[in-house]
Amino acid sequence: MTASDLEFSSNRHTTALKEYQVLVRHPELCFEDANLAVVAGHQYFLVHQGLLRHHSEVLDQVLRDRDMSKRQPIEGRPALYVEDSPEDMANFLRALYGSCLDLASLDFQAVAALLRMSTTYCVEGLRREVIRVLAVSWPATLLQWELREKKATNSDGVYSPRPTLPHPILIIELAQEVNARELLPSAFYDLSRYLPSQLAVGHITSCGARHQLGTDDLMKVLRGKEQAARFFSTFIVNELEGRSPSQWCLHRHDPHPLGKRACQIAFEAVTFELIRDVNGMVCNRNSDPLFAIADSVLMQTREDAPGVESTALYRACEACRLDYGSVVDAVREDFWRRIPEWFDVQVDNWGP
Repeated sequence: MTASDLEFSSNRHTTALKEYQVLVRHPELCFEDANLAVVAGHQYFLVHQGLLRHHSEVLDQVLRDRDMSKRQPIEGRPALYVEDSPEDMANFLRALYGSCLDLASLDFQAVAALLRMSTTYCVEGLRREVIRVLAVSWPATLLQWELREKKATNSDGVYSPRPTLPHPILIIELAQEVNARELLPSAFYDLSRYLPSQLAVGHITSCGARHQLGTDDLMKVLRGKEQAARFFSTFIVNELEGRSPSQWCLHRHDPHPLGKRACQIAFEAVTFELIRDVNGMVCNRNSDPLFAIADSVLMQTREDAPGVESTALYRACEACRLDYGSVVDAVREDFWRRIPEWFDVQVDNWGP
């Protein structure tokens, strides 16, 4: 971005001050030895040109090239008008000054604004840190995804990500806007778990703003959703239907035919439960193949809660469960590796 670009965008988007509206001095971010006034909306900040120029090559160019004498000085300092809101600019300046700004404690709108600003002003260190914070919830590894999903599951075992996590459409829009492609695969997969009707409608924020995917992105989600469903179907056919007991099965020497088939019967029950997807509906995850594959192990090992009907009437022996568990781990890692390809997103350093 050039100095003229920033000048144009600032003039075009900054809300004009009304005649009776007076600029307000920010109560915190005004320094007595400052040599620059940054004006954002109705508020101004007295800061140091050297610090801004050190962190941002864009601001360095702007402050070198722009004729600051054309605008009325503020408290004797040259004034730089920007398009950002006072709240966003305050967070941006706190980050540049090294204040204790806990990014994880900020709401999504504030974090998104910081990412946009750090991208616009080319503050690479801040940009990397904001992306790192967002990647905790939109990760590139399966282990991080599992931690994220655990945090979004309440004490009753029901998956309820909102309002803890922003809607994935908002993440997709932000990641595409600032070219943070590493956030896209997990966001696309998260979105693919919604019903097609919900995908078409989009997301309406609390303030009534509607966010919808463009046609290309909508088709990416639908194609990825179909690919994930096919992978899940293949998993059921290859790993569950007619599954043979482990060579170390504890029932392999049982003299009774039914007892000898106990583990096979247990895996048939798992297959039936996965096809019915009862656990998915109960846990609010009825379109989540990655969860369903993991749950095929959990439904064999979870403890039955008192007063609740048993969900594991048939249990495979420990040897068969361990054998099957290793298969599930490998399958889920393979599933995770394929997500960028399914949703047509090119990223580096993606893996289980």
